[in-house]
Amino acid sequence: MRTIARLLLLILTLGPLTGCYDRIDLEDASLSLVAGVDITEDHRMLNYTSIPVFSKTESKKSQELKVVTNTLRQGRGKLDAFTVGSFNGRKIKIIALSKRFVQEVPDWFRYMDIYFRDGRNPITPRVIVFDGPLDQLYYYHSPNQPILPLMLMGMINSSSNRAESVATTLQELHRQMNEEGQTPFMTQMSVKQDAMIDGTSLLDHKGKYVDMLSMPETTLLRVLQKNAGQSVGFSLRLPPGLTGSPASVSDWISIATERVKVKIHSAYAGGRFKFSVHVHVSASVVEKLSSLDLDDHQQEAELACAKELRDKFEALIAKLQQKKVDPVGFGIYARAHQYKQFKQVKENWGEAFGQADVQVRVSVSFADEGSVK
Repeated sequence: MRTIARLLLLILTLGPLTGCYDRIDLEDASLSLVAGVDITEDHRMLNYTSIPVFSKTESKKSQELKVVTNTLRQGRGKLDAFTVGSFNGRKIKIIALSKRFVQEVPDWFRYMDIYFRDGRNPITPRVIVFDGPLDQLYYYHSPNQPILPLMLMGMINSSSNRAESVATTLQELHRQMNEEGQTPFMTQMSVKQDAMIDGTSLLDHKGKYVDMLSMPETTLLRVLQKNAGQSVGFSLRLPPGLTGSPASVSDWISIATERVKVKIHSAYAGGRFKFSVHVHVSASVVEKLSSLDLDDHQQEAELACAKELRDKFEALIAKLQQKKVDPVGFGIYARAHQYKQFKQVKENWGEAFGQADVQVRVSVSFADEGSVK
Protein backbone atom coordinates (compact mmCIF):
# COMPACT_ATOMS: atom_id res chain seq x y z
CA MET A 1 0.00 0.00 0.00
CA ARG A 2 2.83 2.34 0.81
CA THR A 3 4.34 1.76 -2.64
CA ILE A 4 1.00 2.44 -4.34
CA ALA A 5 0.58 5.63 -2.31
CA ARG A 6 4.02 6.84 -3.35
CA LEU A 7 3.25 6.07 -6.98
CA LEU A 8 -0.02 8.01 -6.83
CA LEU A 9 1.74 10.94 -5.15
CA LEU A 10 4.37 10.93 -7.91
CA ILE A 11 1.71 10.95 -10.62
CA LEU A 12 -0.12 13.84 -8.94
CA THR A 13 3.16 15.77 -8.66
CA LEU A 14 4.09 15.30 -12.32
CA GLY A 15 0.61 15.99 -13.62
CA PRO A 16 0.70 19.82 -13.53
CA LEU A 17 4.13 19.99 -15.17
CA THR A 18 4.30 21.44 -18.67
CA GLY A 19 4.99 18.86 -21.34
CA CYS A 20 5.78 18.97 -25.03
CA TYR A 21 2.21 18.57 -26.23
CA ASP A 22 2.56 21.57 -28.57
CA ARG A 23 5.97 20.74 -29.99
CA ILE A 24 6.64 21.08 -33.72
CA ASP A 25 9.41 19.09 -35.36
CA LEU A 26 11.80 21.18 -37.44
CA GLU A 27 11.09 19.24 -40.63
CA ASP A 28 7.38 19.96 -40.20
CA ALA A 29 7.74 23.70 -39.56
CA SER A 30 8.27 26.79 -41.71
CA LEU A 31 10.18 29.19 -39.49
CA SER A 32 9.52 32.86 -40.12
CA LEU A 33 12.69 34.82 -39.32
CA VAL A 34 11.82 38.22 -40.80
CA ALA A 35 8.27 39.56 -40.42
CA GLY A 36 7.15 42.68 -42.24
CA VAL A 37 4.16 45.03 -42.34
CA ASP A 38 3.27 47.43 -45.16
CA ILE A 39 0.07 48.93 -46.57
CA THR A 40 -1.50 49.01 -50.01
CA GLU A 41 -2.67 52.12 -51.85
CA ASP A 42 -6.11 51.74 -50.27
CA HIS A 43 -4.53 51.26 -46.81
CA ARG A 44 -5.06 47.52 -46.53
CA MET A 45 -2.40 45.67 -44.56
CA LEU A 46 0.33 43.70 -46.31
CA ASN A 47 1.90 40.96 -44.20
CA TYR A 48 5.37 39.72 -45.26
CA THR A 49 7.60 36.89 -44.15
CA SER A 50 10.97 35.36 -45.03
CA ILE A 51 11.44 31.64 -44.37
CA PRO A 52 14.77 29.78 -44.72
CA VAL A 53 14.74 26.72 -46.97
CA PHE A 54 16.58 23.73 -45.52
CA SER A 55 17.28 21.76 -48.68
CA LYS A 56 20.47 20.76 -50.49
CA THR A 57 18.67 20.48 -53.81
CA GLU A 58 17.10 23.95 -53.79
CA SER A 59 19.27 26.77 -55.16
CA LYS A 60 17.13 29.38 -53.42
CA LYS A 61 17.91 29.43 -49.69
CA SER A 62 14.86 31.39 -48.51
CA GLN A 63 11.20 31.82 -49.37
CA GLU A 64 9.60 35.28 -49.34
CA LEU A 65 5.82 35.61 -49.13
CA LYS A 66 3.24 38.36 -48.76
CA VAL A 67 -0.52 38.36 -48.19
CA VAL A 68 -3.21 41.01 -47.81
CA THR A 69 -4.81 40.78 -44.39
CA ASN A 70 -6.60 42.67 -41.62
CA THR A 71 -4.49 41.56 -38.65
CA LEU A 72 -1.13 39.89 -38.14
CA ARG A 73 -2.83 36.80 -36.69
CA GLN A 74 -5.02 36.49 -39.76
CA GLY A 75 -1.92 36.90 -41.89
CA ARG A 76 -0.28 33.89 -40.26
CA GLY A 77 -3.22 31.74 -41.27
CA LYS A 78 -3.01 32.94 -44.86
CA LEU A 79 0.75 32.46 -45.04
CA ASP A 80 0.33 28.89 -43.81
CA ALA A 81 -1.40 28.07 -47.11
CA PHE A 82 1.81 28.85 -49.06
CA THR A 83 4.36 27.09 -46.87
CA VAL A 84 5.54 23.48 -47.02
CA GLY A 85 5.41 22.98 -43.24
CA SER A 86 3.28 24.49 -40.52
CA PHE A 87 3.90 28.25 -40.31
CA ASN A 88 5.72 29.19 -37.09
CA GLY A 89 6.41 32.76 -36.05
CA ARG A 90 8.10 32.05 -32.72
CA LYS A 91 11.65 32.44 -34.08
CA ILE A 92 11.28 35.92 -35.60
CA LYS A 93 14.53 37.90 -35.47
CA ILE A 94 13.57 41.06 -37.38
CA ILE A 95 10.30 42.99 -37.73
CA ALA A 96 10.41 45.37 -40.69
CA LEU A 97 7.87 48.20 -40.85
CA SER A 98 7.51 50.32 -43.94
CA LYS A 99 7.99 54.05 -43.48
CA ARG A 100 4.59 54.60 -45.07
CA PHE A 101 2.97 52.27 -42.51
CA VAL A 102 4.29 54.16 -39.46
CA GLN A 103 3.65 57.49 -41.18
CA GLU A 104 0.08 57.06 -42.39
CA VAL A 105 -1.60 54.45 -40.16
CA PRO A 106 -2.91 56.04 -36.92
CA ASP A 107 -2.07 54.05 -33.81
CA TRP A 108 -0.14 51.47 -35.86
CA PHE A 109 1.50 50.05 -32.72
CA ARG A 110 -1.75 48.29 -31.76
CA TYR A 111 -1.08 45.83 -34.58
CA MET A 112 1.90 44.57 -32.55
CA ASP A 113 -0.51 43.33 -29.88
CA ILE A 114 -0.12 39.68 -30.93
CA TYR A 115 3.55 39.66 -29.92
CA PHE A 116 2.80 40.80 -26.38
CA ARG A 117 -0.50 39.03 -25.75
CA ASP A 118 0.69 35.56 -26.76
CA GLY A 119 3.46 34.61 -24.33
CA ARG A 120 4.91 32.09 -26.78
CA ASN A 121 5.92 34.86 -29.17
CA PRO A 122 9.34 36.50 -28.82
CA ILE A 123 9.66 40.12 -27.71
CA THR A 124 13.37 40.41 -28.55
CA PRO A 125 13.24 40.84 -32.38
CA ARG A 126 14.89 43.99 -33.71
CA VAL A 127 12.36 46.45 -35.15
CA ILE A 128 13.39 48.53 -38.18
CA VAL A 129 11.77 51.11 -40.45
CA PHE A 130 12.27 50.55 -44.18
CA ASP A 131 12.21 53.61 -46.44
CA GLY A 132 10.23 52.31 -49.39
CA PRO A 133 7.80 49.50 -50.26
CA LEU A 134 8.74 46.28 -48.47
CA ASP A 135 8.81 44.53 -51.85
CA GLN A 136 12.20 46.21 -52.35
CA LEU A 137 13.54 44.60 -49.18
CA TYR A 138 11.97 41.15 -49.33
CA TYR A 139 12.76 40.53 -52.99
CA TYR A 140 16.25 41.99 -52.81
CA HIS A 141 18.82 39.35 -53.67
CA SER A 142 22.53 39.95 -54.06
CA PRO A 143 25.15 37.27 -54.77
CA ASN A 144 27.42 39.08 -52.31
CA GLN A 145 24.95 38.89 -49.42
CA PRO A 146 23.61 35.97 -47.34
CA ILE A 147 19.89 35.30 -46.99
CA LEU A 148 17.73 38.18 -45.77
CA PRO A 149 17.63 37.32 -42.01
CA LEU A 150 21.41 36.92 -41.78
CA MET A 151 22.02 40.05 -43.85
CA LEU A 152 19.74 42.22 -41.69
CA MET A 153 21.06 40.89 -38.38
CA GLY A 154 24.66 41.40 -39.52
CA MET A 155 24.04 44.96 -40.72
CA ILE A 156 22.15 45.99 -37.59
CA ASN A 157 24.63 44.41 -35.18
CA SER A 158 27.74 45.81 -36.87
CA SER A 159 26.41 49.37 -37.21
CA SER A 160 24.98 49.30 -33.69
CA ASN A 161 28.28 48.12 -32.21
CA ARG A 162 29.97 51.12 -33.86
CA ALA A 163 27.23 53.39 -32.40
CA GLU A 164 26.22 54.40 -35.94
CA SER A 165 22.68 53.05 -35.52
CA VAL A 166 20.36 51.92 -32.76
CA ALA A 167 19.21 48.37 -32.02
CA THR A 168 15.62 48.76 -30.82
CA THR A 169 14.00 45.50 -29.79
CA LEU A 170 10.24 44.97 -29.68
CA GLN A 171 10.39 45.03 -25.88
CA GLU A 172 12.35 48.30 -25.90
CA LEU A 173 9.91 49.81 -28.43
CA HIS A 174 7.05 48.92 -26.08
CA ARG A 175 8.82 50.80 -23.28
CA GLN A 176 9.45 53.81 -25.51
CA MET A 177 5.84 53.96 -26.69
CA ASN A 178 4.68 54.08 -23.07
CA GLU A 179 7.44 56.37 -21.77
CA GLU A 180 6.18 59.92 -21.23
CA GLY A 181 9.66 61.44 -21.00
CA GLN A 182 11.11 60.02 -24.22
CA THR A 183 9.96 59.55 -27.82
CA PRO A 184 10.50 56.31 -29.80
CA PHE A 185 13.31 55.65 -32.28
CA MET A 186 14.28 52.74 -34.54
CA THR A 187 16.88 51.76 -37.11
CA GLN A 188 16.08 53.01 -40.61
CA MET A 189 17.35 51.36 -43.77
CA SER A 190 16.70 51.36 -47.52
CA VAL A 191 17.66 49.63 -50.75
CA LYS A 192 19.14 51.85 -53.40
CA GLN A 193 21.91 50.19 -55.35
CA ASP A 194 22.46 47.93 -52.34
CA ALA A 195 20.81 47.41 -48.98
CA MET A 196 22.14 49.93 -46.47
CA ILE A 197 21.54 51.39 -43.01
CA ASP A 198 20.48 55.03 -43.35
CA GLY A 199 20.38 56.04 -39.69
CA THR A 200 17.64 56.36 -37.08
CA SER A 201 13.92 56.96 -37.51
CA LEU A 202 12.38 59.49 -35.12
CA LEU A 203 8.78 59.03 -34.01
CA ASP A 204 6.49 61.22 -31.93
CA HIS A 205 4.65 60.07 -28.79
CA LYS A 206 1.88 58.51 -30.88
CA GLY A 207 4.39 56.57 -32.94
CA LYS A 208 4.04 58.64 -36.12
CA TYR A 209 7.16 58.96 -38.25
CA VAL A 210 8.61 62.47 -38.00
CA ASP A 211 12.14 62.55 -39.40
CA MET A 212 15.44 60.67 -39.63
CA LEU A 213 18.90 61.09 -38.11
CA SER A 214 21.92 60.29 -40.26
CA MET A 215 24.51 57.81 -39.01
CA PRO A 216 26.87 60.57 -37.72
CA GLU A 217 23.92 62.20 -35.94
CA THR A 218 22.98 58.80 -34.49
CA THR A 219 26.45 58.51 -32.96
CA LEU A 220 25.91 61.83 -31.20
CA LEU A 221 22.48 60.63 -30.04
CA ARG A 222 23.98 57.44 -28.60
CA VAL A 223 26.55 59.52 -26.70
CA LEU A 224 23.82 61.70 -25.15
CA GLN A 225 21.86 58.56 -24.28
CA LYS A 226 24.97 57.25 -22.47
CA ASN A 227 24.71 54.20 -24.69
CA ALA A 228 27.55 54.62 -27.16
CA GLY A 229 29.82 51.84 -25.92
CA GLN A 230 33.46 52.17 -24.98
CA SER A 231 34.92 53.42 -28.26
CA VAL A 232 33.37 55.91 -30.68
CA GLY A 233 35.12 57.52 -33.62
CA PHE A 234 34.89 61.17 -34.69
CA SER A 235 36.56 62.91 -37.63
CA LEU A 236 36.80 66.64 -36.93
CA ARG A 237 38.07 69.66 -38.87
CA LEU A 238 40.79 71.81 -37.35
CA PRO A 239 40.34 75.56 -37.95
CA PRO A 240 42.72 77.26 -40.44
CA GLY A 241 43.65 79.79 -37.75
CA LEU A 242 45.23 76.99 -35.75
CA THR A 243 46.89 75.00 -38.51
CA GLY A 244 47.99 77.95 -40.66
CA SER A 245 46.56 76.31 -43.78
CA PRO A 246 44.53 78.26 -46.37
CA ALA A 247 40.78 78.32 -45.76
CA SER A 248 40.27 76.16 -48.85
CA VAL A 249 42.34 73.35 -47.33
CA SER A 250 40.66 71.00 -44.84
CA ASP A 251 42.84 69.77 -42.00
CA TRP A 252 41.28 66.74 -40.35
CA ILE A 253 41.92 64.94 -37.10
CA SER A 254 40.28 61.64 -36.16
CA ILE A 255 39.87 60.54 -32.57
CA ALA A 256 38.65 57.34 -30.93
CA THR A 257 37.09 57.76 -27.51
CA GLU A 258 38.43 55.86 -24.53
CA ARG A 259 36.06 57.30 -21.93
CA VAL A 260 32.98 59.44 -22.37
CA LYS A 261 31.19 60.99 -19.41
CA VAL A 262 27.85 62.73 -19.92
CA LYS A 263 26.16 64.73 -17.17
CA ILE A 264 22.69 66.18 -17.69
CA HIS A 265 21.12 68.56 -15.15
CA SER A 266 17.57 69.86 -15.36
CA ALA A 267 15.83 72.91 -13.94
CA TYR A 268 12.66 74.94 -14.45
CA ALA A 269 12.51 78.72 -14.61
CA GLY A 270 10.67 81.38 -16.55
CA GLY A 271 7.92 79.00 -17.62
CA ARG A 272 10.15 76.50 -19.42
CA PHE A 273 12.54 73.67 -18.71
CA LYS A 274 16.29 74.22 -18.75
CA PHE A 275 18.93 71.55 -19.31
CA SER A 276 22.69 71.76 -19.00
CA VAL A 277 24.67 69.03 -20.75
CA HIS A 278 28.36 68.45 -20.07
CA VAL A 279 30.18 65.92 -22.26
CA HIS A 280 33.76 65.04 -21.35
CA VAL A 281 35.68 63.00 -23.91
CA SER A 282 39.01 61.30 -23.29
CA ALA A 283 40.28 60.06 -26.64
CA SER A 284 43.22 58.78 -28.65
CA VAL A 285 44.34 60.46 -31.85
CA VAL A 286 44.14 57.84 -34.59
CA GLU A 287 44.61 60.07 -37.65
CA LYS A 288 45.97 63.55 -38.30
CA LEU A 289 45.82 65.05 -41.80
CA SER A 290 47.61 68.22 -40.82
CA SER A 291 51.12 69.51 -40.23
CA LEU A 292 50.09 70.75 -36.77
CA ASP A 293 52.51 69.60 -34.06
CA LEU A 294 50.36 68.19 -31.28
CA ASP A 295 53.26 68.27 -28.79
CA ASP A 296 53.42 72.05 -29.06
CA HIS A 297 49.71 72.72 -29.65
CA GLN A 298 47.90 69.93 -27.83
CA GLN A 299 45.74 72.21 -25.70
CA GLU A 300 44.72 74.31 -28.71
CA ALA A 301 43.86 71.16 -30.68
CA GLU A 302 41.80 69.81 -27.77
CA LEU A 303 39.85 73.08 -27.55
CA ALA A 304 39.28 73.06 -31.31
CA CYS A 305 37.95 69.49 -31.18
CA ALA A 306 35.72 70.36 -28.23
CA LYS A 307 34.24 73.32 -30.11
CA GLU A 308 33.62 71.22 -33.22
CA LEU A 309 31.87 68.54 -31.16
CA ARG A 310 29.85 71.14 -29.26
CA ASP A 311 28.60 72.60 -32.54
CA LYS A 312 27.54 69.13 -33.67
CA PHE A 313 25.69 68.41 -30.42
CA GLU A 314 23.96 71.80 -30.54
CA ALA A 315 22.87 71.21 -34.15
CA LEU A 316 21.47 67.80 -33.22
CA ILE A 317 19.51 69.14 -30.23
CA ALA A 318 18.19 72.06 -32.31
CA LYS A 319 16.93 69.56 -34.90
CA LEU A 320 15.21 67.48 -32.23
CA GLN A 321 13.58 70.56 -30.72
CA GLN A 322 12.42 71.76 -34.12
CA LYS A 323 10.77 68.38 -34.77
CA LYS A 324 9.42 68.29 -31.18
CA VAL A 325 10.83 64.85 -30.40
CA ASP A 326 13.05 63.71 -27.54
CA PRO A 327 14.82 60.39 -28.25
CA VAL A 328 17.55 61.36 -25.75
CA GLY A 329 15.14 61.23 -22.81
CA PHE A 330 15.52 64.74 -21.40
CA GLY A 331 11.97 64.32 -20.12
CA ILE A 332 13.09 61.53 -17.83
CA TYR A 333 15.44 63.97 -16.07
CA ALA A 334 12.66 66.58 -15.90
CA ARG A 335 10.25 64.07 -14.38
CA ALA A 336 12.81 63.03 -11.78
CA HIS A 337 13.69 66.55 -10.61
CA GLN A 338 10.79 68.81 -11.64
CA TYR A 339 7.86 66.43 -11.40
CA LYS A 340 5.26 69.09 -10.56
CA GLN A 341 6.01 71.02 -13.76
CA PHE A 342 6.53 67.88 -15.84
CA LYS A 343 3.15 66.46 -14.80
CA GLN A 344 1.45 69.42 -16.46
CA VAL A 345 3.06 68.74 -19.87
CA LYS A 346 3.60 64.96 -19.78
CA GLU A 347 0.84 64.33 -22.32
CA ASN A 348 2.75 66.41 -24.87
CA TRP A 349 6.34 66.43 -23.73
CA GLY A 350 7.65 66.90 -27.28
CA GLU A 351 6.04 70.34 -27.45
CA ALA A 352 7.49 71.33 -24.07
CA PHE A 353 10.94 70.06 -25.03
CA GLY A 354 10.79 72.10 -28.22
CA GLN A 355 10.60 75.24 -26.06
CA ALA A 356 13.24 74.17 -23.54
CA ASP A 357 16.59 75.89 -23.09
CA VAL A 358 19.45 73.42 -23.59
CA GLN A 359 23.06 74.44 -22.97
CA VAL A 360 25.90 72.17 -24.05
CA ARG A 361 29.52 72.11 -22.84
CA VAL A 362 32.12 69.76 -24.29
CA SER A 363 35.68 69.12 -23.10
CA VAL A 364 38.21 66.93 -24.91
CA SER A 365 41.50 65.55 -23.67
CA PHE A 366 43.99 63.51 -25.67
CA ALA A 367 45.00 60.41 -23.74
CA ASP A 368 47.27 59.17 -26.55
CA GLU A 369 48.66 60.82 -29.66
CA GLY A 370 49.63 57.63 -31.44
CA SER A 371 52.91 55.83 -32.11
CA VAL A 372 54.12 58.15 -34.90
CA LYS A 373 54.85 61.83 -34.57
